[in-house]
Order: sequence, then structure tokens, then C-alpha cells
Amino acid sequence: MAASRLNLAIDTGSEVVVKRFRDLEPDPSWAFWHLTQAQTSYATHGYHRYPAKFIPQLTARLIEEYSQAGELVADPFMGSGTTLVEAKLLRRPSIGVDINPVAYWVTRAKVQAIEPERLRQAVEQLQNFLFGNTGVGFAGWTQPSLFGDWKSEIGDGGWHVPIPDRLTYWFPPQSLNALMQIQKAIDALDADAQIKVFFRCALSHCLKPLSWWSDRSVKPMRNLNKRIPDAYTVFFRHVKRMQRGNREFWRLLCERDALNVPAEPYCADARCLPVENHSVRLIVTSPPYVTSYEYADLHQLSALWFGTMTNLREFRTGFIGRSNGVTAAVDAPLGSAIAEQIVDALSERNPRKAKEVALYFAEMRQCFTEMQRVLRPKGVLCIVIGNTHLHGIEIQNAQVFAEQLQALGFELERVILREIPSKILPRTRDKATGRFAKTTKADYIAYPTEYIVVSRKR
Repeated sequence: MAASRLNLAIDTGSEVVVKRFRDLEPDPSWAFWHLTQAQTSYATHGYHRYPAKFIPQLTARLIEEYSQAGELVADPFMGSGTTLVEAKLLRRPSIGVDINPVAYWVTRAKVQAIEPERLRQAVEQLQNFLFGNTGVGFAGWTQPSLFGDWKSEIGDGGWHVPIPDRLTYWFPPQSLNALMQIQKAIDALDADAQIKVFFRCALSHCLKPLSWWSDRSVKPMRNLNKRIPDAYTVFFRHVKRMQRGNREFWRLLCERDALNVPAEPYCADARCLPVENHSVRLIVTSPPYVTSYEYADLHQLSALWFGTMTNLREFRTGFIGRSNGVTAAVDAPLGSAIAEQIVDALSERNPRKAKEVALYFAEMRQCFTEMQRVLRPKGVLCIVIGNTHLHGIEIQNAQVFAEQLQALGFELERVILREIPSKILPRTRDKATGRFAKTTKADYIAYPTEYIVVSRKR
């Protein structure tokens, strides 16, 4: 079914927004077609897999165009911390927030630069701890005694003991045993928190390939026929990759006199930012997409492993853009006539989805109100967002956000339409299996373009 376009000749404010978006041509200078995967994962950007993350070069360009060195940059939906890494490299102090504890730990690892020789010694110490004490593999270690030792010995700093009966659903015994030994070794290291966060980030990155989670599924689906590699090989291969990234990050920061530029991640709600009023010069962020997929589900392996989640349903509730558990009518204002018309049109086809979309727009308006609080006068807000489709209705996220911001007193300064290179696009998935569609299918590209909405606080 072709997506229906809404009749948006609603009021003067909406018409102004619609005209700004109508007939926009993609700006090729924002596509970054020439970049390779190595270039977009340079320094610490390749530390951890993360869905739909920023291209760092896009973030860097926005930071350079709309701020100066020393001015505070923020990202209320920091994800894996791309904005914070780029701000640090460009000598801007930064603060980032995400409700997802996995995002917080990943960002902590990515924004810290470790002196390379100190890190090399820590890697050697970890290898000696794991292999020097035994001289043999770990296949003979029995699961029950391992769990018992683990429970009695480990429990520090928010990195809690994995729950065996939950994790045995996802991991074969050989992976589970090896992964637990690696974490046990990390916690036993004579090293500071910076080193341990680095190794825990590496371990988190390796969980999916070492589990039964289907490699070709964005949904949490098991593939019991999956060939699972050796955990120690996978882990230390990725550690070496991260070491190379850390060396590059360290070198660049030293060259730019930026080693001591602060970059502070927080695990918090975007509607309550830990920032003083009128203190932020620039916000660069990419909000979650409405009901596109359950962000909480994508990170459940890491959240389960490190004890930040015990109940998936409860874990989901704090995420904006969630698609589960929304049943009551939404009383909070949407702040956009475009949003109201989208919700009304969707109500005729799927009332439950309409409530989810209404809640999403209402919560995003709350986030924008908080961003308005922390931005300085004339401060700039850059939002990277694409439009989506639900039940044949175009969900015009970018236009709604622009109208909401305009109603809050922001000036819509610039709208950029950028094409997303196919090599970094999320692909559509089969509705029945959750597996990614083959790239030979005509509809495999999910969102071939997205908008950069630039607004300035009056």
C-alpha cells in the first residue's frame, strides 16, 4: 500500500513549516558518500556495535559550524557517544544523556583516552591472568561450580553477577563459561576503573556473536544452528582493535591539546538534563524513532549480562519511542497540528499505534522544552531525524519536530535533506521472522534520506 500524504494546510504555523520542507533537494555535501567504514569507525568510534549511530564526520561538521572551542555541547540522546567523542576532539566540553545504561557504559569507554603503554600492560596482565594461571583451556570447568564461585566473589561498581538461568537461554555453555571467566579476570585486575570500563566495553561488544542471537535479525531471535566461534579469540581480537583505536584517539587528542577536555556521560532521562539553565551553546542529537523497533530489546544481552536489567518489560518503560504497553489515551499536549493530523489519520487504521505515536510526540515535546531550558540565548539545536511509515501513513517526524520547536519559540534556521549511503543504512526486515531482507529486494532500504533540522533559540 502506498503511504498516504496528509493534507497539511492546517494553520499558518503549520503551513510555514510545510513550505520549508516541500521540494527540498538533497544536499550532496552532507551525504559523505566517499567515506569508508574504516573512516567512520576511526579512533574509538568502532568500540561497540550500536544501531543507527551517527556518522562522526556529520556530527563534527555541525559542531564546527555552530560552536567554538570551549563552548559546551550536549546530546540528550547520546546513544554510543559519537557527539561527545567528536566534541572532545574539537576541544569543546560536552555532556551526554541516555536512559539506556548500556549506552552510558559504552560512551564512558569511548570518551576516555588511555595512555597506550598503560593499556598494553593491562592487556598483558589480563592475558596472563586468564591463560598463565591454567596453561589449558576452560572446557573442563563445570558450569555449576563456576556460577557458585562467581556469585561469591564478584559484585562491584554496578557490574553485577549475570543471572545464569536467564543467560543460558541465549548462550551455549562453552561461551557462557568463557565469558564469565573473562569478566571474572577483568574484575580481579589490579587496575583502575578506566581500564576496567575499557575491557567491559569489549566484552559487551562480543556478547551477540558469542550467543545464539541470530546474526541476521534485529529482533531478539535465537538461531540454535548458529556456528559460534571461540570466545577468547573473539574477545582478544576485538581488544586489539580497540587498542588501535585508543592509540589513534590518544594521538589526536595530544596533537590538539584536548586530552583534558571534559566529556561527561550520564544515565538519565532527556526530560531532566543534569545541566544548568542557559549553559549549552549547541545540542547535536538524533532522537529515537517512533515504534521503529524496541531499543531496549536490542541491548538486552548487555543489560542482562551486567545486571542493569532484571525485567525486560520494566526496562522498556523509560525509552522514548517504545511500542509496548501504551494503552491509555495521551493527555499531554503534542504541540503540533501536523502531529494531531497524523495521529487522527492513524487512529482510523490502528488505534493502538495511534496512541503510541501520540505518546512519542508528546514526550518529544517535553524533551524539547528541557533543551530550551539548558540552551543559551541564540543557542543552536541540530536534530538528525528521518520520516517513517506506519500502516500506510507517513509519520513526518522532522516536520512535527520543526513545528513543535517553532511553537516553543525557536527559529527554524535551516533544514537539510541528506541522502544516507546504502552501506550504512538499516535494512527492512521480514515481518514474520525479524530477519533482515536480502539486499536484492527492491524495498531493502529502510530510510534512504533523513533531515537535519537546525533551530535557534530566540
